[in-house]
Amino acid sequence: MSSRVQSMRQGDPQRVGPYRVVGRLGSGGMGIVYAALSAAGERMAVKVVHPAQASDDEFRARFRREVQLSRRVTGPCLVPVVDADPDAPAPWLATAFIPGPTLDQHVAADGALAGARLYALAAGTAAALAAVHQAGVTHRDVKPQNVVLAASGPMVLDFGIAHAFDGTSVTRTGVMTGTPGWISPEHYRTGAVGPEGDVFAWGALVAYAATGRLPFGSGAADAVAFRVLSAEPDLGGMGDDLRQLVERALSKEPSVRPAAPELAQLCGGLLAKQTTAVAGPAGLPQPTLIADLVGRSWDLPSDEPIWPGPPKRTSRTGLYLAVVAAAALVGSLGGILAATLSSTTAREPAISADGQKGPSVDLTSAAQHSASSAPGPARTASPVPSPSTPSPRTSAVPSPAYTRGDSTQPTVDEWAAARVAATQAEKAAAQRLREGAASILQGQQYMGGQVTVTFNPSAQTMFITFGPGIYPDGESYLDDAAWTDVVRSLMFGSCSEAQQDFLDDITWPYGRAAVVYRESMANPIIANFREVTHTDSCRV
Repeated sequence: MSSRVQSMRQGDPQRVGPYRVVGRLGSGGMGIVYAALSAAGERMAVKVVHPAQASDDEFRARFRREVQLSRRVTGPCLVPVVDADPDAPAPWLATAFIPGPTLDQHVAADGALAGARLYALAAGTAAALAAVHQAGVTHRDVKPQNVVLAASGPMVLDFGIAHAFDGTSVTRTGVMTGTPGWISPEHYRTGAVGPEGDVFAWGALVAYAATGRLPFGSGAADAVAFRVLSAEPDLGGMGDDLRQLVERALSKEPSVRPAAPELAQLCGGLLAKQTTAVAGPAGLPQPTLIADLVGRSWDLPSDEPIWPGPPKRTSRTGLYLAVVAAAALVGSLGGILAATLSSTTAREPAISADGQKGPSVDLTSAAQHSASSAPGPARTASPVPSPSTPSPRTSAVPSPAYTRGDSTQPTVDEWAAARVAATQAEKAAAQRLREGAASILQGQQYMGGQVTVTFNPSAQTMFITFGPGIYPDGESYLDDAAWTDVVRSLMFGSCSEAQQDFLDDITWPYGRAAVVYRESMANPIIANFREVTHTDSCRV
């Protein structure tokens, strides 16, 4: 959510409950956040649920429960829910508006935090989670977008997916809640949710604030999950005292992590040392409460946006009198009408393009985690001919971007380093591959997750990831008689896509294509690449 008030759009409500809407603050998967004013003129952030979700009885039940939970929570560095109507045609909840950039916005614009400001963030957010957990609630979505750096200190917001410890909240089976990179290892493994998961996300949050880097990197959700489960976080550049706490919070085993109250106490002690060093003489009394410590050491400037006032309404009588007065001034009513009708507007036509569906063909699988291959050469741009000197079709053809020309087995490390589609050509290829894979996997038991297509430019490889499978207890994909045929189809289809793009566009760098079965988030299995690279459809 932004602190900048955006203009309202067609269809936005004029009022939500007792609040007068004056603009937009942002939107997300659950709904739209409006800037609004209370009857007393207080500035509010009002989140209104999307109509599609409002019509879902299960979602409405969860929303009602979550509003009840959120109202339990009070404490330092928290933005509590102050009003809500879960039974309205469009359910909504309201909090006080907190001006300021979110942590990710600040890091993108001004870089990482340091010194007392960093310790204040760590202490304040830990204290906020301690209050949340004491109320019997799990936040479940601790991330930089949900921490506002207000003038008074860091503020944790958005309890839209809170969960009670007592297990009475309504949940959806099989739905993973949270944001990749901020989800705990145990949630990936078993779906377990608890305060330990919030502590893990706190560790990632503080690491990001201190370094400006995501501790488990970026890229496709599958690859980030793999790193969370099997790799150590990137904490280079952090001070030793805070780094020790972050390392404990990011432990793979939840039982090893400290509780939020302990983190708040330890970070408060570190912050007190920073505050004493900045404040001067040690003889002066020092604050002991987290909120006082944060307020004393926080020095971010205020970011007070100008909120638009409500539109002025002109009565028909007033409008009529204004027209009459203007007519008398220029001499005739006809002159005014002529001037009014002289303005026109134009609209640009929308242009859309349909992608075509790629072929599907086929291979045998094997789990293989080998060392990374040497990266390929950088992609080179094709020369652009001058409009005045057209290039004949018989001119020399530049070298292709794909230069590997080998059948080296792709590795898990290359898969983990792949990214989502970035260029238009990559997006089109990914769409065709997803459509082709969906038809192959339709109705199969191992279609437990969505198909993901990622790209590793340095390895010149596309990765097509699917799974995990849904098998009876004690069985696995190796017991599946149709497994080989399915993976053959996916691999051949992927290789054919690579070959087609290579022939159509010589700057296309992806001559290798690999199928990855996600048996679990911690165990990606790369199909044996060598068994298809000898065929015509995969030789590029």
